[in-house]
Parts: sequence; C-alpha cells; structure tokens
Amino acid sequence: MVNKNHLKAKNVEVVCVGTELLYDRVNTDINIISGIIARAGLSIARCIIVGDEKEEIKETVSISLKRSDIVFITGGLGPTSDDLTREAIAELLNRKLIFSENIWQKICDRFYKRGLKEIPEINKKQAYVIEGGEIIENNVGTAPGMILKEGNKSLVLLPGPPVELIPMVEEFTESLKEKGTIKIYRFGISGIPESVVEERIHNFFTKKDIKYTILASPQIIEILILSSGELNALSEIEKFLEESFSENYLGIDPPPLPVIIGNLLKEKKLKIALAESCTGGLAGKLLTDIPGSSEYFQGSFVVYNNILKKRILSVPKTVLKKYGAVSKECALYMAKGAKRKGKADVSISITGLAGPSGGTSEKPVGLVYIGIGLPKNKFHIHRFIFPGNRERIRERAAYQAFELLRRYLV
Repeated sequence: MVNKNHLKAKNVEVVCVGTELLYDRVNTDINIISGIIARAGLSIARCIIVGDEKEEIKETVSISLKRSDIVFITGGLGPTSDDLTREAIAELLNRKLIFSENIWQKICDRFYKRGLKEIPEINKKQAYVIEGGEIIENNVGTAPGMILKEGNKSLVLLPGPPVELIPMVEEFTESLKEKGTIKIYRFGISGIPESVVEERIHNFFTKKDIKYTILASPQIIEILILSSGELNALSEIEKFLEESFSENYLGIDPPPLPVIIGNLLKEKKLKIALAESCTGGLAGKLLTDIPGSSEYFQGSFVVYNNILKKRILSVPKTVLKKYGAVSKECALYMAKGAKRKGKADVSISITGLAGPSGGTSEKPVGLVYIGIGLPKNKFHIHRFIFPGNRERIRERAAYQAFELLRRYLV
C-alpha cells in the first residue's frame, strides 16, 4: 500500500522518457495521469518529453524537482540498454542501485506463467531498485514502479505502457481519499456542454467563495470541489445543481454512463439491443465492458454496409435509395429492426458520417442520427453534428445515445 504522506503536494509535473515520443509516437501517458490525478484533487503544471539520454533525464528531473512537489516520471524502466531512467535518477539523487531477490523472483514467475523456461539475463536489470525507494507493485508487467522521497518532494517512477501505468497511478493517488487527507466531491452532469455548465454554476460558486474545477469528457461533465474536511455547503450545492440541471444532474460520484444505463435496465427489467453503423460496435463494447451485462444486453447488430442494413434489419431498399443510410428514416428502421430481431424491450440505432472524408454540404462529416426504441412501440429519432476527428465523433455518438436512452428511461 502506498504511503499517503507522499500525497500532500500541490504542484505536479510529469516527465515522459522515450526518444520515440519525440518522433512518431503519441504521448498517451500524460492524458492517463492527468485524468486519474484530477479525480484525486491534483493538477499537472507542465509535462516534459525527454529522449533516452541519461544526462538529459537527470537535468530535466533536477529542474522539475526544484519547482514541483510531485514529479511523475514515465518510461525508461525496461530491460534494454536504452532504458536509463532508473540509473539516471539513482545518479541524480546520489543513491545506490540495489538488487532485489524478491522482485527478480516475481519477474521469473511472470515468465514461467507464460510458458518460458529461460529468463533473458537482461531482465535482471528490472530487479534493481533505487536505495530508499518504496515499491509500487506491477501486476501486469515486469517493471515495478518506485516512489522516492527527496526532502519534502516525491519522485514517482512508472513504466510507460498504459496497461501497466493506469493501476499504479490509481494506487498512488487513491490515498488522497483516505481519512486525514483532502476530500473530493464529484458532481456529475450529463447531456449538457461544458460551457453551459460553467455559465450556470459560476455565479453561485463565486458568491459562496467555493473553488471548483470542471472536467469534461464525452459522457459526463464533472464538477470537482476539494475540501480539507466535510463540505458544509453540501446540501445547498446539491439543491442548486438539482434545480439548475433537473434530469441532467447525476448526483455525487456518479458511475460511468454505461453503468447508469445498465442499472436502469436492470431496475426496470428491460432488455436492450443495438444497431450500429458508424460506431462499428463501440456502443456494444462499452455496455459489455460491464460485468453482468448479459442480464440486460441482447446484442449489437453492426451493419456497416447497406446490404446488411437491408438483410439483417429489414431497412427498405426504397428508404436507402431515397434518403440514404445517414438519415432519420434509416435510423428509425434500424431501431425497429434491432428491437424486433434482438427480441428486446428497448433499442438504440446509430448511423452517421465519422469522416474524415465522405461529407457534403447537406450531410457534413460529424452528422449522426440516433434512434431510440422504447416499450409500447414508441420510437424517437435525434439529429446531431459532432465536432472532432473520426475517433471523437464515434465516441460522442455512442455516449450521446446512452444519454438519450437514460433520459427516456428516467
């Protein structure tokens, strides 16, 4: 368990190590860390990318330590010759590298479980820890993380791969929520743009002298309030948000939108089926990420081609010819077909243009039609134009579909 004394800082920096990040790789680590620590009441002042050069790493981290309380360092903890973070930080802090038999055994066990009997000798490098370092267990990969105290500052060394990074950052920041440290209140708003949320709440919180942060994501807008103890104005804030946002207010610490949908479907004993075109199965994936979703999820018809829209969901040929696949008429028949063929009580259909090409003046990239099928043969079709790249448009479409269904079920 991570010592919570490391988490009393305010200023945070991130140093991402890896020459590849300077050329042809997207730095996903900064987004991961910022998202996790924001929910723990911390924010990043700056992020620096540095190549796999020992002296560059030492110089960069030295500067970061002078101006920040916590410095996250990602990458460079692997077994190869260009993984130099461990050695650079040991030299910077003038500490020894100590071989850990315990960590080495865990590395060997991980290789054995994969069916490998011969362990590469170079992996021994990952069993060395910096003197005085507190280990963060890596349950996914071979490189453990480390927390190093330098005076009243903390250095947090973490592996670069997201699948390893995420649980280790979460463990480190989770201690903020423990008793005796800062308390975070998260209020969820759904279906309203970030700018509208800010406009509605700003005067209220300013008059109350309450500092807040807004976190925006495709599914939920979160209002974060940090407090050193219980929030005296909690009931007043909740009442204000309920009155200001009505059914769009999701309460304190709301779960992700797909979980909310799942809970509503279970509560009302409803089955759901999806018909997806431009999202390519993303909505179904988000629902089935939830354990126990088989209780309410019937399935998703991914009908990317018009042939399948006709054959599987019985979208009339005349509709496709007259209105096209991206139309309210097609979305309606897709929602009807999914509900009927999926033997479901409710349905969602999504059809649109995710781009980057294929748009016209009448049907621009980002145009999406979402159909909602409800009990008693009721159907509703909604039109949206989502901004962003292909990935963002698809993501927004899936979450907007969930938000629409949530409102109808509520």
